[in-house]
Amino acid sequence: MGACILCGKYAGLFYSLHKNCFEKYNASDQLIAGHLIDGLANTESALLAKTITAEIEKYEFSAEAQQRTLNRSLEYFAKNNINLANAPDIHSWIEVLNELAPNESLFVNKHFISQQLNLPAMQALQRQQLPESNCNPSSFSINLRENEQLWWCFNKSSTEQLKPRQNKRQWSVVMQLVESLLPKKNKQSLERESVGEGKLLVTNQRICFEKDEQSVFTEYQNIYSCTPVSDGIRLQSKELSAIPCTYYCEDGRLLYAFIKHMQIT
Repeated sequence: MGACILCGKYAGLFYSLHKNCFEKYNASDQLIAGHLIDGLANTESALLAKTITAEIEKYEFSAEAQQRTLNRSLEYFAKNNINLANAPDIHSWIEVLNELAPNESLFVNKHFISQQLNLPAMQALQRQQLPESNCNPSSFSINLRENEQLWWCFNKSSTEQLKPRQNKRQWSVVMQLVESLLPKKNKQSLERESVGEGKLLVTNQRICFEKDEQSVFTEYQNIYSCTPVSDGIRLQSKELSAIPCTYYCEDGRLLYAFIKHMQIT
């Protein structure tokens, strides 16, 4: 017997999905997006959240399938309808998210909620304004300099560096002869090395990566280039011998916006 992966009921021998369930699931993202488009900034957040929940309950899916339907629809709406230039809708959107309290582990983008909650900060930086800080300096080990201000903390951060690749092949006379006949490489081969997970602090003078009791600082004035990467940024120092360093966090777009803001001001 095959159970439907959406409603959990019998779907027929060798089948795992009802056609009707699939059609409802496939149409749910646009239906829920419609409720959000019509209701944001016009309907009380708690009422709008109840309307969305009731819409999904009508499908008679299993509890997990209902959560996945909700999360899929929220990601669809955010991708296609959230506009940073529209401040009222964004604040209403965040209120609805808080009312719905979706299961974060079921999002395709594991940092979806954090990135949505950071949208007001992104708006402020786009207007060349600093958002309200999300942290208290007394909660961190960083010693702030004179006139240094702690802007933001990314709690789920990691970093990796490129380092020269080590030649682990065993030496032999034959190997030495072969390598002597090959053309010399102009550039040394590099490999990625993860430094580990920690917290990334952004101030008005530098960024600081904290791991355990160790801290690594990068001064804004020493940054030659800042390149966005998936879930983070890659920094290249102005020093000739410097090797690029990549920082990952729960909102790489916001981290990039902070650094560009500092480079402009």
